Amino acid sequence: MQTFRRICIDNYSVTDNNGNTLSVKKGKEYITSEINNAPAVGPSSVKNHVIVFTNVWGPVPIEYFSAGTEFTPKEFEG
Repeated sequence: MQTFRRICIDNYSVTDNNGNTLSVKKGKEYITSEINNAPAVGPSSVKNHVIVFTNVWGPVPIEYFSAGTEFTPKEFEG
């Protein structure tokens, strides 16, 4: 799975039904999925979101992040 290093450009927080909170902080770097993509294990993909890989994995709208740079390249599909 391709991942990216992205800088958060605004604070964002969301809490799920189990009380787990996913927060991203302005100016901090995060590892994320591609836009509209999710890992095979974990949360589902959401349109115009990336999955943020922190202590709690979850979708965050892409508008909260910079364009980013590739961290993990796509695997060869040949």
